[in-house]
Amino acid sequence: MRQTLAILACLFAVCSGHAKTLAEAAESLTPKLPAGCIVTAEQTPQGTRFALAVQSPDPTQAPETLVFEIASLTKIFTGILLAEAVLEKKVTLDTTVAELVGPDYKFADARVGRITLKQLSTHTSGLPRMPDNFTNGFKSYATYDEALMLAWLAKVELKKDAPYACSYSNIGVSLLGYLVAKQYGKSWTDCVLEKVCKPLGLTHTQPSHLPSLGTLAPPYSGTKPGIVTTFQAFAPAGSLRSTAADMLKFGQALANPERTPLKDALTLALQAHADANVNGGKVALGAFRTGTAERLAYGHDGATAGYRSSIQVVPAQATVRIVLMNNNTMEGSDILKAMK
Repeated sequence: MRQTLAILACLFAVCSGHAKTLAEAAESLTPKLPAGCIVTAEQTPQGTRFALAVQSPDPTQAPETLVFEIASLTKIFTGILLAEAVLEKKVTLDTTVAELVGPDYKFADARVGRITLKQLSTHTSGLPRMPDNFTNGFKSYATYDEALMLAWLAKVELKKDAPYACSYSNIGVSLLGYLVAKQYGKSWTDCVLEKVCKPLGLTHTQPSHLPSLGTLAPPYSGTKPGIVTTFQAFAPAGSLRSTAADMLKFGQALANPERTPLKDALTLALQAHADANVNGGKVALGAFRTGTAERLAYGHDGATAGYRSSIQVVPAQATVRIVLMNNNTMEGSDILKAMK
């Protein structure tokens, strides 16, 4: 729930006006950044600007081409993949876990099997943030596979049937990506590249286990070198790496679905599908929403061991803001809040 609060609070701030540009806000916080850099992308009616604060890890490259882990921004991609699967009649939003996991699968609690795909995507499934067999911090992402996830799921018990109040669940979105990809007979990686990244022209966005298509900004934890995170079962919840140029393009697609090949899927994915229970906020399929129709904003933050990220999109104001950092000492949303 803490991450939900942070995202919605920041979205509200975005719609409230700013005294600084995003680049100026990043520069103002550089004294708090002990290592690494901040890359920002900001599109407004006045134009588009990419900027880098502090020192580039590769001065030969433009800031917008540097690669970062975008972490939980990946959840928006998985939500779009769900929307596409619905439109292709592979599933519905109300298809249950039990219908997709396989006829021989046994649940300790039948209520877990009745969780729907929409509930997984909107964090209303009742599943915890992380499974209790995930035991070694960020390093465990590299070894936690689908067999471990399914073994855990078989033992989970709920206090009541879903839907629950929105409570952030990494394992819920991971299970969602696995189940949707299963309907295509492919991996989540293949599905997200083929059905989301390629149609939107995101040529430098791909999962963590594949080689980076550009210079990867090295991760930091404070002043010390951090770890590069790789994912197995949790890939649908946080595996993607990207650039500011690609993420700006992605934000433009969210702002203007009608200009993309994924118009119907983006429109479905960005609808309000559940309450976020904070300041009137809502949850789409992956993204969080707040504001009135005239000042509607979409957004999400991301965090891995050595990276932070944020995306915010305000369609009516023709505004997209992206923050990418290779240090874990601040949140991506801290940069946006510093615009005040």
